[in-house]
Amino acid sequence: MKKLLTVLSVVSICSSAVASELTFSFKSPSFNGNGQSSHYLTIENIEKTRKDAIIAKNKADAKALKDEINGTAVAKFKANLEARFYTALAKQITDNVFGADGLQQDSGTFTGTNGETVAWVTPAGTGNVVVTVTESDGTETVFTMPKEDNS
Repeated sequence: MKKLLTVLSVVSICSSAVASELTFSFKSPSFNGNGQSSHYLTIENIEKTRKDAIIAKNKADAKALKDEINGTAVAKFKANLEARFYTALAKQITDNVFGADGLQQDSGTFTGTNGETVAWVTPAGTGNVVVTVTESDGTETVFTMPKEDNS
């Protein structure tokens, strides 16, 4: 037994201790730099998603309010009256452009209530009528139609 004890003590004294150096590192990418850019991109993505959700909710609320306002009886009456007004205007312009018995006009203009302008002209020798609609924001739409087909 004494021999066994001696062998064990020699082995324990001769064996070298195995250990690693103790090091400290931060776990957060903001402090240690590992994966820092992806960490920042994740945070930015979360912020953008939240802002987009708030903007979408505000737009939906505004649209719901607008639909509620436009659905009233007064709004429907106004839209109907405006539609009839433009129908009568279109008939008057058609009669002026394609009229018979001396009622025909070769050119003319009309300015609407919202700043839009309707102008028509019959260029000599072309046999066409050119109607130009200019909206209040400056957008122009030009219609060219043969005069013979509509008389």
